[in-house]
Amino acid sequence: MKKNLSRAVAVGAAALSTLVFSASPAAAGGVSETVYGAYGSGDFYYASKTNSNKIYLKLADSNADGHHVRIRVQSLTPNRVVTSYAWRSVTTGAGTANEWVTSLTDSNGIWALRVQVCVFEKDTAVRCGESAWDGNTYY
Repeated sequence: MKKNLSRAVAVGAAALSTLVFSASPAAAGGVSETVYGAYGSGDFYYASKTNSNKIYLKLADSNADGHHVRIRVQSLTPNRVVTSYAWRSVTTGAGTANEWVTSLTDSNGIWALRVQVCVFEKDTAVRCGESAWDGNTYY
């Protein structure tokens, strides 16, 4: 009787933890990119194959060169089409940073996300780099 009760409790706890985790948004690992003068990172939380409901972006200007820095999210569809989203900027000089929280939906699917980090002179990109792709855990 005692063994059966222990087994039932263990099975019930496992089922409950599966239910709790399956109802939560799927989190993937973070990505980052450094180019001379800028550092940016992104943490992506996927809610489905077409939605990332929480995107945390961080951007820092690391060089007193008179340039400002920008970051944006890029998505990759299952058909390998890249889409670039709105830029976020830090224009307050070296040693300053900013953070944003956003989301995105693409009816064509979000197979993966990454960040693109650039150093700009006015509206012209001087240096850019892209992080590795962060795969959507729903695929």
